[in-house]
Amino acid sequence: MTDNSFWDSSPDEAVARHGEFRLTVVHPPHPGPEGRLAAHDPVRAREFAAAFGTVDAVLEDLGTVPATDGIPLWTRTDLDLVRVGCWGGVTEIRDAALANTSGTFPVDEQADALARLFPGAVVVASAVVDHNSPYGAWKFVHPGGVNVFAAGWGGQGDWTVLGDPAAVVAAFGIDPAHLAEKGVDTGAEPGALDWSGLARLALARVAPLDRRGLLASVLRVRHTEEATGDMEETWIES
Repeated sequence: MTDNSFWDSSPDEAVARHGEFRLTVVHPPHPGPEGRLAAHDPVRAREFAAAFGTVDAVLEDLGTVPATDGIPLWTRTDLDLVRVGCWGGVTEIRDAALANTSGTFPVDEQADALARLFPGAVVVASAVVDHNSPYGAWKFVHPGGVNVFAAGWGGQGDWTVLGDPAAVVAAFGIDPAHLAEKGVDTGAEPGALDWSGLARLALARVAPLDRRGLLASVLRVRHTEEATGDMEETWIES
């Protein structure tokens, strides 16, 4: 263990790949696509991060950045940073520990945990890792009873899918014309379905997607021992 963490690799170890990861909780009443998001609450953001299932402790608050800023992943220390936006009834965390290619599904686990904690909330989560073939995991929870999860390697057939993506369309009230416009075919094979496009369409039904002008907290954390081991395999090992 090095530098007060569970990592085996050194802080300056290069990250072997890149990706995108986020989990969004939308509390009732859902603001809808035309709603306005409140200013960021950094106190709530730190509390949310400290309670998040992949996090052992929040070590440092590094202030705020524009919510639209990209997340650089260059060295192992970048993986210890999480971003949390708390904008009224919408909370979003961007944590590299949500991505895992080693056979467990933190996107599924953390979304379910938050759905149990906030039974009236919508939870949508996704994590995509750029490999030779991209690996992705997506989760959709709607308080109407829909719970859909999918994970697998892009273009391949061996996927884990729990639930029907068509149920996401019905629960969130997504216009079929928007599906066609964005090229999202819920009848496609899992490896060919645009799950990220479906996630954006679902979230757009319950909250505005435009984060321009909003801030998010940057927090240095110590991830749990289990999450750190998974991140080592997902992000560091070649």
